[in-house]
Amino acid sequence: MSSRLLACSLAVAAAWAPTEAHGQSPDPERPSVRLGPVELSPRLAFTNVGIDFNVFNESANPKRDFTFVARPDLEISINPGRLRLAFTSGTEFVYFREYTSERSVNRSFGGRADLDLTFLKPFASISSGHTSSRANSEIDARARHHPRLYTAGTKLKVASRTEMVFTAREGRDSYDEGVEFRGVELARTLDQRTRGYDAAFNVALTPFTTAGLVVTKEEQRFDRSPLRDSDSWRIAPTLTFSPLGLITGSASVGYRRFRGLDASLPSYSGLVSNGTIGILFVSRYKLDTVFTRDVRYSYEEALPYYLVTGIRATLAAQAVGMLELRVLGSRESMAYRGTGAVPGRDRLKSYGAGVGYRVGDRARIVVDFEVFSRTSTLDPSREYRNPRIAAGLAWGALNR
Repeated sequence: MSSRLLACSLAVAAAWAPTEAHGQSPDPERPSVRLGPVELSPRLAFTNVGIDFNVFNESANPKRDFTFVARPDLEISINPGRLRLAFTSGTEFVYFREYTSERSVNRSFGGRADLDLTFLKPFASISSGHTSSRANSEIDARARHHPRLYTAGTKLKVASRTEMVFTAREGRDSYDEGVEFRGVELARTLDQRTRGYDAAFNVALTPFTTAGLVVTKEEQRFDRSPLRDSDSWRIAPTLTFSPLGLITGSASVGYRRFRGLDASLPSYSGLVSNGTIGILFVSRYKLDTVFTRDVRYSYEEALPYYLVTGIRATLAAQAVGMLELRVLGSRESMAYRGTGAVPGRDRLKSYGAGVGYRVGDRARIVVDFEVFSRTSTLDPSREYRNPRIAAGLAWGALNR
């Protein structure tokens, strides 16, 4: 742990050095250090620095504790000719003062290669993680699991503003043996393999906006629960916005057909969506939204999956100088579907406010107070309320 902290600290210190000695990326949001053909892009973030009033998200007798998360990471890239190689390594240190069982060291690694042949641009990537972070909002336990993803494909330039992208990917996620949540061994219900194929047709409408159509075929197979195996396909129109415009991010809304290989697994056909959109208006206001609607597998044995529908929004208003005022909130619904069991629904919501302060182009400080709550028609013991006071500091590639 100490060696990783030392390495990241050296990278951060080097990036603060004078630009005359080391050079700097032209993108101020992505400070970097050039050492000959090698470019180093560090980032350092401290998040959730404060009081968690319900560490285990319990319905009764909640436990409070002081906590913080430190996330240093470093991207190393090199461009020999038409080839670009990039490697990213990050570590997340999760600290709880009293409840030491919740502490963890989470690691992630990634590599990508891109080859520019003008009209043809093949690429390949790999990512791997070893983490105890909560996998999603359904599972409150910090269960150790190991996601991996392998991707390969190519971009084909059809015309000056048109391209096609073909991608094949294969992923795995596995949980440590014996790790349980609410009496269910997570490895038994969630260890899975996913294989997918994507074809996209993209058209640059303006210098800041690209429209696309993505068609996906996906297979999910479970190592120890074959009754959950499924095939699905989706078609999704997509809009992508440049980081330099007033609207940033991407949004996708489409149709998914989900079918279980076993007839006892309920099917789903209907609307799906996902996106991360930022809107800057009147020069002083910024609205950031994250939304999703899709099928997601559950740890529950009798309720294999649920349809998640959620949105989170943050409105920031510039007050004086670099000081901003923030209002934030979220809503999420998990509609469970089962194999003979009575379906149910869990709802999560949050609301809060905070302040933020940006230090130049490289750092941002945020302090938020937010109240989270969960209700359930399945089991009252799943319900909880959790107010949190948390501060955060991010330095480096803030938009990465």
